[in-house]
Amino acid sequence: MTPFLEKAHDHLLTGLEAAKRRGVAGAKLSFGRHESLDCEYESGRLKTAGAHENAGFSLEVLVDGRLGTASGNRFEDLDRLLEDAIALAAVGRQAHFDAWPAPGSATAVATHSEQAAALSRDDLLAPCAEIVDALKAFDSELRVDAWTSRSESESLLVTSGGVLHSAQKTNWSLGGHAQRTQGTDILMTGHGRGWGEVNEHFSAKPIIDCVLEDLRRAERLVEPPSGLVPAFLPPESLSMFLWPLSLGINGRNVAKGDSPLAGRLGERLLAPCFTITDRPHADFAPGAASMDGDGIPTREQVLVREGVLQRFLYDLDSAGLAGAEPTGNSGCRPYHPVLRPGSRHSDQLLAGIKDGIVIRDLIGFGQSNILNGDFSANVGLGFRVQNGEVVGRIKDCMVAGNLYELLSLDDVELSSDLDYQNATPHAVLPAVAVSSRPR
Repeated sequence: MTPFLEKAHDHLLTGLEAAKRRGVAGAKLSFGRHESLDCEYESGRLKTAGAHENAGFSLEVLVDGRLGTASGNRFEDLDRLLEDAIALAAVGRQAHFDAWPAPGSATAVATHSEQAAALSRDDLLAPCAEIVDALKAFDSELRVDAWTSRSESESLLVTSGGVLHSAQKTNWSLGGHAQRTQGTDILMTGHGRGWGEVNEHFSAKPIIDCVLEDLRRAERLVEPPSGLVPAFLPPESLSMFLWPLSLGINGRNVAKGDSPLAGRLGERLLAPCFTITDRPHADFAPGAASMDGDGIPTREQVLVREGVLQRFLYDLDSAGLAGAEPTGNSGCRPYHPVLRPGSRHSDQLLAGIKDGIVIRDLIGFGQSNILNGDFSANVGLGFRVQNGEVVGRIKDCMVAGNLYELLSLDDVELSSDLDYQNATPHAVLPAVAVSSRPR
């Protein structure tokens, strides 16, 4: 353990013993410390290059079937906060479990990189400046923003069930954004990435290439198609279209009756090309974890197999609410969902579209009825494809439909190449409804 965790270890164990003496049915105490170095360019100029650090602890007690919580950042206040948590339990939310579980066998996963933790301010500023210089060299009138950061965190969890778990984690992020304004027309595009260790992906070049490709494709404005047309989705757009699935398999939504997927385990939900596996033990993935927030070991789980729904995700409390077994998923969310790739490269998928669109970004997507899969959104950044070639940018148009229906069609196809961070392929949806404003 680090010196911070060693100090926290002693205090948390003392607090746990104090909770037991006060007769609570169970208790969970956790400590976390986070420090980061962040750099940002705004409108082509350096805006910030600063360090941030915070630390604190929280405690949760189970008293007469209800939960009380309190938090602070001074261990000297632990006894007082324990009394506060016990008092708050009298009016706290109902717990759907009787005790925090005993320790289980957890799989080790690499989440901390010394090289990432050692990234200096100069290391972070250099790719930001490279992004700004390259985009400004393409068009000096662009508004260009760029950002990068590296962070290091550590945590400790102790429970009345006997769990004692510590973890350390690093992460870096890097991104760029460009805005071109011509009269009343505003075009915005950007790209970002991140990971837990420093590797070949810590580079400005892929970000520059992505933004420049969008800018070049957008130099010509063309009429959008209308009606039901094929839509090519880059990985970030496909991840957005899969958002309803994450909400639908959330065990709390299932238990409360809010999920449209309740009672549908074993049913075909998506196209046969979709096999989705949650892999929390992928080394250095941003969501990698060996244990959830209640001390339950994480595990690899197939969520969808060849389009058929396999599993809902539960934390300790939602599992009790649903009468199910907890799956070790904090917040009932997947940690690192990975899609099985298809057989053809994304370039081949794009080349096979006779007349369709590329969706890079949507405006208002989150305001739709996402839980049920219904959406209607403006195309923020999109392009028209004709005979396998991107011919120009489209605007003043909308796409709409039900995401479950769109993703369940037999001729949906996924690419063989994956985005390294989200492990997500490109996709072609065969029939997306497009409407546009007459010119």
